[in-house]
Amino acid sequence: MSAVEEGGLIVITMRDVMTHRLVTIGPETSCDEARRLMDEHRIRHLPVVAEGRLVGMLSDRDVRSAAARASGIAVGKVMTPDPVMVAPKTRVEHAARAMLARRFGALPVVDDGALVGIVTYTDLLEALVQVIETATQERIAVDFAGDR
Repeated sequence: MSAVEEGGLIVITMRDVMTHRLVTIGPETSCDEARRLMDEHRIRHLPVVAEGRLVGMLSDRDVRSAAARASGIAVGKVMTPDPVMVAPKTRVEHAARAMLARRFGALPVVDDGALVGIVTYTDLLEALVQVIETATQERIAVDFAGDR
């Protein structure tokens, strides 16, 4: 993580924590194929892209709900259209608040209209663990005297 210090505070942005390796699908992709990709890549969210533009987000929950209705449903019919997006410079706490308030498991990261990454709850938890570990290492002195 390459966080920046601003006035003594560590500022972590989406650029620092987002997943850069993207697996995307088109709106015409079947939910069965989307499920296969999710299983293969061990992910729960897929950005849906048409003509190079982000048009939606698909979650594993969307796929399960579609499977309960019928087989062969296109992703475009069950995805969340026009998803909430964040920029690479968005601070972690702002994205986390948006995810909590709207109960999103992931947010696409878009820069100048191009999808450049995705940030998930897992990414945010990993950042939190790193911050806690760093703060602990910097601020806690080990007591070797054995005072109890």
